[in-house]
Amino acid sequence: MTTTSGAERGTVWRRTVPPDTRAVRRPRCWAALNAAVDLHPVVVVCAPAGFGKTTLLAQWVPTAPATVAWASLDPFDDDPGRLLRAVCDAVARAHPAATDELAAAGRAAPGALLDALREVLGALGERTVVVLDDVHRISSAGARHAVAALLRTPGPRFVLAGRHVPDLALGPGRIEGAVGDVGVRTLALTVRETSLLVSAWGPAPPPGVVAELWRVTGGWPAAVRAAWRAGLLHRGHLQRPLRHEDVPVADYVREEVLGGLGAELDAFVRRACVGRVVEPALAEAMVPGGAALLDECVARGLLGRRDEDSGAGGLPAWHELLAAHVRGIVARTQPRTVRAVHQALARHLAGPDPATAVRHAVDGRAPDLAAELLVERWPELLARGQLGATERRCVTAGVVDGAATALLVGRAVRAQPGPEEGDAAASAVVRALRATSPAAAAVGREPDAGGAPAGPVGTVLAYLTARAALHAPDVPAAGIPGERCGSPASTEDVVDALADAADDAAVHGWPVLALACRAEHALACARAGRVGEARAGARGVLVDGAAHGWDRSHVTAPAHLAAGLAAYWCDEPATARHELTAAVEVGASRPGLVARAACVLLHLSLADGDPAGVARALAVVEDARALTGEPTPPGVSRGYLEAVARVAQGGGREALALADPADPALSSPAGSSWRSEVHRRAGDREAALRALDEADVEPSWHVADRVAAHAARALLQVDAAAAHRSLESALDDAATDGVVRPLRDRAAALRPLLAAHLGWGSAHEALVTRLLVAEHDAPAPRPSAWALTERELQVLACLPSRMTVQEIGGALFVSANTVKTHLRAVYRKLDVSTRRDAVHVAVQRGLL
Repeated sequence: MTTTSGAERGTVWRRTVPPDTRAVRRPRCWAALNAAVDLHPVVVVCAPAGFGKTTLLAQWVPTAPATVAWASLDPFDDDPGRLLRAVCDAVARAHPAATDELAAAGRAAPGALLDALREVLGALGERTVVVLDDVHRISSAGARHAVAALLRTPGPRFVLAGRHVPDLALGPGRIEGAVGDVGVRTLALTVRETSLLVSAWGPAPPPGVVAELWRVTGGWPAAVRAAWRAGLLHRGHLQRPLRHEDVPVADYVREEVLGGLGAELDAFVRRACVGRVVEPALAEAMVPGGAALLDECVARGLLGRRDEDSGAGGLPAWHELLAAHVRGIVARTQPRTVRAVHQALARHLAGPDPATAVRHAVDGRAPDLAAELLVERWPELLARGQLGATERRCVTAGVVDGAATALLVGRAVRAQPGPEEGDAAASAVVRALRATSPAAAAVGREPDAGGAPAGPVGTVLAYLTARAALHAPDVPAAGIPGERCGSPASTEDVVDALADAADDAAVHGWPVLALACRAEHALACARAGRVGEARAGARGVLVDGAAHGWDRSHVTAPAHLAAGLAAYWCDEPATARHELTAAVEVGASRPGLVARAACVLLHLSLADGDPAGVARALAVVEDARALTGEPTPPGVSRGYLEAVARVAQGGGREALALADPADPALSSPAGSSWRSEVHRRAGDREAALRALDEADVEPSWHVADRVAAHAARALLQVDAAAAHRSLESALDDAATDGVVRPLRDRAAALRPLLAAHLGWGSAHEALVTRLLVAEHDAPAPRPSAWALTERELQVLACLPSRMTVQEIGGALFVSANTVKTHLRAVYRKLDVSTRRDAVHVAVQRGLL
């Protein structure tokens, strides 16, 4: 391959603008262009006006791997004959040896001229790169067909540069890998290149200034130049924080960008920028054929794919500086268009995105439409956690007529200090709605009274009152160890109310509210002991939530808790831990829900011998208490949880002595079974039986509580027949939905009885066999991860003193290094990192 000399290159240009001598050199872009030319016979360099396409190619010519024949096209080249003669002239200038042959062909008809040009280029082969600059000026069918035929010439390389590429039948070539692209992503300036460019015009600006300029301009070279020439950078410093509107490119956008789009695409771009439309469905709703026009904007580089830069789902994004100035132009010259666009988008988005729909109605100066949307969609906005902000927007815009209830509820939500979806906000909504009418006041207080208000108020109240019943601090215990128990109210009423509310929400077209009702319904089923139904319902909510973009949100948090509880009861610890952790993460504004999830996580950590996990769970419970501002955590007993943790350290009866006898968690079914187990392990059978006798097993208990109580009683029976009857009762309850966790917690103690039970004659032989196999395959129990050795306890006893490591070693007759080894073990087992923290934790755990 050959390259042209400097003198020869001077003759290559035809009607071109020479490169700006102050333009920054960009080897990064040259390398990208070289790679594209090397890999593809045809390379397309496409970007909007002002991205430096011509400048880049002019700088690249000296580094090109072959002789460059350059033809800059103008509007008169839209004739096939003139176009081909321009290319002939460019090739003849680059290869003087072909001048005579091409000159003779230049007098022929376009068809013969095309054949001769292809023959010459084929003979030159890879020694030639043909650059067609401003290829977007080609529009006629004849000129396009001529260029398309020329590009099929085997051998030479072609570079097409322009604001867009006309229809040149490049599709098959793209599939075969014969066409490469260099677009906006490559042509936009980097932060470093922006700094070099600005430094070429004046003092080098500080890095922060460059970063701000790059952020606002998006690396658009023409905008960077405009900002500098407008004096926005005075002696290298910003005069004030930059806005997109500060960069004076409005005339350039109107003349060079919009002016070259054609009437139809120009009108679409103006409308789409006003509405920030990036989705094909919205574009189609705004303008017939809008989806195709949006795709054309992407092809022209007016929009870029988000996934190219940020991986955000693949939706395109407008070049923000360009879009901002287009919006400004339309606002000044076409105010009616602005209002029409906002109103059209408001109507289209009313279903999928009501908050954005209301915003568009307000921006479109359509208060009646905004009020209509607010009246129809406020329950959905409430479920999405967007009602307070939407109400503020409407009030600010003067939208008040016809939306009294929605505004009242929104104002109540906004008055709460926490997130809109939190428990406090839900309580405020209930109070506000009950103040609207006597019928509304009856909802949630007298479930059987009838007369509940129909429509949005009734559905929302049914949802919120049922949700409150599930998460109240004194709800009946439901198989969650450490939960306080309250009045023996039936959960079945809550289950039915939530099912009805979900159906009503779906009928009204409130998908997120329906999803929220279904999530609470799954949790209600879990609390009612309908474990299989809870598992299936939670799975459906999580699948549908992911499909609609509401997975791992406050809406699905109850479903995560329901799924975690079901997995815990069915002894699936990995799944339980995953779902319960998700409930803690996404339910941050729901302290009652988070505290209950943390309860179960604590028990999972205890079973794994994970003191760090126990500490994290206790911290979550404390955070939930702090969020409510109450002296006790919502719905759970921290004293009970700390007593359970103390037992894991070998505290036993000491843990019971520290627990408050009046704590309702200790008198709950789960608490009674736990106390009985602690006494049994300590060898006090009478105390263990008394703990169980305080609460006889009742059918209304949760299935997990019934299984635990029957299993605990089976271990205390002296009479073998009575023991087998109690065990069979436990198996009866466990078999329905596989609630085997209470049995697995007592597996080692139950093993002899389980083995004998097969000979006794059980209706659940398969379940007994699985339990025996699971216990046999389980890893051998290891000492508690918190258990300190005798020497570690001796070192721990010295820590409250002011003794140094050397002095402790001398007192214990060991070396300082040995003391350090014991200290590291103590810190690891106590999950601390300092001496002071070790003393503090040891005192809390009764080790000092």
